[in-house]
Amino acid sequence: MKKTFLCIALAVATLSAHAQAPRSNSADNLRMVAPSDVWLMPSDAILTEWKTLSESFQEEDADLPENMMQRYEDIMEQYPVLEDLYSGKCSWYCGGEVQRVTASSHLKAQGKFNYLPKNAHDFSHESVWAEGVAGQGVGEWVEYEFAGACPRVTGVKILPGHVKTKAAWEANSRPHRLKMYYNGKPVCILDVQDARGLQFFDLEKYGPFGYHDADKPAWRLRFEIVDVYPGSKYQDTVISELEFEGIDVH
Repeated sequence: MKKTFLCIALAVATLSAHAQAPRSNSADNLRMVAPSDVWLMPSDAILTEWKTLSESFQEEDADLPENMMQRYEDIMEQYPVLEDLYSGKCSWYCGGEVQRVTASSHLKAQGKFNYLPKNAHDFSHESVWAEGVAGQGVGEWVEYEFAGACPRVTGVKILPGHVKTKAAWEANSRPHRLKMYYNGKPVCILDVQDARGLQFFDLEKYGPFGYHDADKPAWRLRFEIVDVYPGSKYQDTVISELEFEGIDVH
């Protein structure tokens, strides 16, 4: 009887230990990375003013008053997210390049507006990638491919949600946690804030990613939706931009 009791007690203890032990493939086993900085988008009114000024500059033979030029420069200086996207200043992209952007799914186009994966890397806050499955897209992903010779990546910048307007951002779901993979291997979880702004993730301790070697094959970074902030109107989870920072350029 004692032997039977001991066997039962041991079995219960073993089952309890297994129940409490973390799963080897659980996202919880990966380190969570919070953004090191967040650059908020301007208000809708300022975005509209900035766009009008930008379009005026693009007109042929545009001879704008000095006060308009100054206002444009003031907006760019006040909101570095716009400068990051549109100024063309030298960055990792002076030598770095993404060869291809793919995704597990994307939402069907609505009129002239599409939701293709490439929209998450076109340096525009107005176009977006939206996953295209039922529900909020947990498990869906967007993936970036780089040539072997490409400069290495040490950081990621994410503009989560449909940031074109405040209403669009609130209406659509935004990624909360993104599992990052390097060549198919999980690296970490990016803990995205529920903020309408460009979020910076420093990943030097996990990388650098890539080779910066022309003799090496192409390599990939994948970002999988693990959790979301639900939209007030639509379940579709949206990313406006996902870009990179790195080394080997200067």
